[in-house]
Amino acid sequence: MLTEEALIVLAAIGACGLLVLGVLELMWPTRPRHPLRRPPAVERALRVRRTSALARHALDPGRRDSLRRAPVAADRTSAALARPVASSAAFEPASARAPDQSIAEACFALHRGGRHAEAIEAAIAALARAPRGRRPGGAEEPAALWSVVALARQALGEPDEARAALEAAIGAAPAVRQSAYERQLAALAESAARDLLAEAERHSRPETEEWLTAIRGAAAWLERGRAVVPTDSALAELTAAAHAMLWPAWERTVMALVQRQDFRAARRLLREALDDSRFPAARAETFRGLFSGTFSGEIGQLTAQAIRSVQAAREADALGALERAESLRGTLTDEALPPRRREEVDRRLWWGYRTLGERRVQAGECEAAVEPLLHALGYEVGPERHHETRALLVRALAGVADARALTIGELADAGDREAAVVQCDDLWALLRSANGRGLTQSELTGVYFRLQRLSESLGR
Repeated sequence: MLTEEALIVLAAIGACGLLVLGVLELMWPTRPRHPLRRPPAVERALRVRRTSALARHALDPGRRDSLRRAPVAADRTSAALARPVASSAAFEPASARAPDQSIAEACFALHRGGRHAEAIEAAIAALARAPRGRRPGGAEEPAALWSVVALARQALGEPDEARAALEAAIGAAPAVRQSAYERQLAALAESAARDLLAEAERHSRPETEEWLTAIRGAAAWLERGRAVVPTDSALAELTAAAHAMLWPAWERTVMALVQRQDFRAARRLLREALDDSRFPAARAETFRGLFSGTFSGEIGQLTAQAIRSVQAAREADALGALERAESLRGTLTDEALPPRRREEVDRRLWWGYRTLGERRVQAGECEAAVEPLLHALGYEVGPERHHETRALLVRALAGVADARALTIGELADAGDREAAVVQCDDLWALLRSANGRGLTQSELTGVYFRLQRLSESLGR
């Protein structure tokens, strides 16, 4: 065994050896302080051999599951990013990068590191520094930068912005490389569509506009993906499945809106469906029936509102609701409101106006009852209902004649013959209007006799 003194001697010898080596390294370093730059040809060869992070995440269209595809991630980016991109002074990185690393690779590294906003900022800044008038297709870096922007946008949950970036990448890429970015866009479309379909399935209140919007959005995304990659069989299968969901969902949403009496929203959705070039002809009759039903439903809602207003002594509100309903009916074509539906609407309007007129007659407000009863008389609702309306109108006109007779007599007694004549003429005009709207001469005989005596009393 070594003594303590021997160990101390050996340690001292080792320390002296390390000191000598350090001095030699200072005098004759094993590595140059300033490495020689490789010739460009050698550098390019080394870059081609290098397997970059971008290459390891090239798009692989053969790895998809035909039934369910995972969301697009960094390992599904465009194959264009896998190829070394030509360096250019126009695309200097916004931050420091390795000497042999392109700006697209630097931005992609930021994205891979979860620094998505920084990756977007650096890529957009590099693109903005490109010389004006330069054709981006001359180099692949602009398209690669847009592709990285798309990946980062998608990671941030911004699929629409990612789509815009990929469309820019397709436009910037050389013709021979565009297909890679188109596949990336198709993969993004599928991922966004699957997310929307999953959202629709999780929706707490199906048959709402939000639920339908999610399904419509999924179909729109899939159609965009199919437009750029029409040969993708998995995408075609998912698109067909989305369309099979779309139109029944559309119909259920419209029916739910009708049940909630949101007729205008239901009509808006129905118009959008019927105007859609993809709308299946087999559903056209059903949707047109729903469309006309919204009008009769809204008119029914307005007439019911009018009756409630009458019962609550809010006759101005009642008349306003009836006028809106009548105006709505007047805008409808035979196609929008077929004869059967129009008859139903007419009955509802007749009923509303007649009820308002009847209540006014019973309240002794005969003059206010004439106008709604004249409206009611204008609808084709059958002879029995017409007879009922005419009888009410005759009662209202008789009441008006009695009230005007008192007024005319008071004006004549006061010596204001001119005002009395005006009142008499107004009453004659009212009778002529009733006669023109359907009341017969025999029905108005009593009123005419009373008015004739008033006119004679004024010397007319």
